[in-house]
Amino acid sequence: ALVCRSKAMIKSLRCACRLWTRSVCKPQLFLLGRSRRAFSQGSAETDRSKAVAFVIARGYNEDVAKGVVDALAAPGSGLSEGMFLTIVTSMAGRWEVGEDAGLDALAKSVEQELQAAAGKRLVRFHVQPPGGRETFSCEGLEGMSLKDVAEHGKSSGAQILAEHIECACSGVMACSTCHVYVDPKSFEIAGLPEDAEQDMLELAHKPQETSRLGCQLRLQANLEGMTITIPDG
Repeated sequence: ALVCRSKAMIKSLRCACRLWTRSVCKPQLFLLGRSRRAFSQGSAETDRSKAVAFVIARGYNEDVAKGVVDALAAPGSGLSEGMFLTIVTSMAGRWEVGEDAGLDALAKSVEQELQAAAGKRLVRFHVQPPGGRETFSCEGLEGMSLKDVAEHGKSSGAQILAEHIECACSGVMACSTCHVYVDPKSFEIAGLPEDAEQDMLELAHKPQETSRLGCQLRLQANLEGMTITIPDG
């Protein structure tokens, strides 16, 4: 079981729980409180299993899904057995139209914890903003996309990156708002975009031979020192 040790995960969990609490009306909370008292161990296990299955159905792998539920069950979360399916469903928000209400933030924190525990290393890279502004440094764990770094990275560079990279389609390659240029050497290492990505890049603003979508470009150890450039416009 994942132990929720990092300050970042605890912060994400508390934020997610606050979002969930605001989204559930007081009568629902009252009924949940009454039902908890009569909850059997078997029912609790069923609730956990259903919560894990729900998170998996939202596109996360089994380890991350179990980590999400373990984090919700961690001491200090204020949550009790029998509530987890209701909570993760509420945190998913209007997932059908891409409107998350806290689940993604918690899942990404869990995912980064798992990656760090698995020995994934930090990859540092440089970002050239549009308009000739000063280059800044950024970092993320191996396996993270530029989108992941912008949305869930912990460094000050990640926060600046989020100001320049937008991913309007939530990473399903239905837009090119996360379009970047990659330095030639790193582009060769990262590899050519697949057909679906290339089709979208052709619709991007001023595409170049080294263009990639930030939602598809994933960090790897041999991309240490990579430079990406944010296109003007």
